[in-house]
Amino acid sequence: MIDFIASLLGEVIRFIYNLVGENYGLSIILFTILTKLILFPINYKQSKAMKDMQKLAPLQEEIKQKYKGNKEKQAEELAKAYEQYKINPMAGCLPLLIQIPIILAMFYIVKQPLTYILQVPEEQVIEYAQEYLAKEDVSEREARNVEINIASEKELMDMKFWNINFGDIPSESIKTDKEYKTSKWTLVIPILSILLSWLQSKISAKNSKMTEEQIQQQKSMNLMMPFLSGYIAYVMPIALGVYWLLGSVLGIVSQLVIEKLLNKNIDEKALLKEKN
Repeated sequence: MIDFIASLLGEVIRFIYNLVGENYGLSIILFTILTKLILFPINYKQSKAMKDMQKLAPLQEEIKQKYKGNKEKQAEELAKAYEQYKINPMAGCLPLLIQIPIILAMFYIVKQPLTYILQVPEEQVIEYAQEYLAKEDVSEREARNVEINIASEKELMDMKFWNINFGDIPSESIKTDKEYKTSKWTLVIPILSILLSWLQSKISAKNSKMTEEQIQQQKSMNLMMPFLSGYIAYVMPIALGVYWLLGSVLGIVSQLVIEKLLNKNIDEKALLKEKN
């Protein structure tokens, strides 16, 4: 399934790649912006659903207290409340369900740009790998693992954008082998990924009125997610780090815009009630 999604997204990136003069780095940046724009309406619905759920919190607590010890009756009454107030409790999960396959597919794409973007036949990729690794017997897995190196070294793709090689891997900057060593500046990407991921989670928590239980759960996520994003940006090609990094920046902007739109709608509704 992920391979299928990677193939579809690879086609989109390939289209952008051809459109911008075959520049890989710029293609990844524009693809990131495109995905965030497409996901904006879904994220808006998610935020609205979360606010609706927050408004329903007192009623939920009342139902829990009224039918204490009767989980079945609690679920029944909550379902009635959701239907009455036209709230979909699963709406908040939709963006996550969509974004996880995209992120997993991006792992494939940035590691195998020849396969998913340039659509080089598998036999040709293995031949490139045989030449790159200087051995005859090369498995498909070995070939996949060096695709990004081949694309960069053979200049099959223009990997550089603003003098940043999107094929470089930050973790390779600490290698002692000079032939494969990348610039120490690449470490800026995972560091920024950690900081922006943390900032995004803080802004998200600030804009959400959560219960004490939700706050404790959020604290664990706030600790885990920034370091997870930093680690991924550290061990994967810069292309994925930039996708994650730019995604966090756009996510922060998106959250602020959505919050403003939701507050504006609330103010307008309050004004209409006063007039009536």
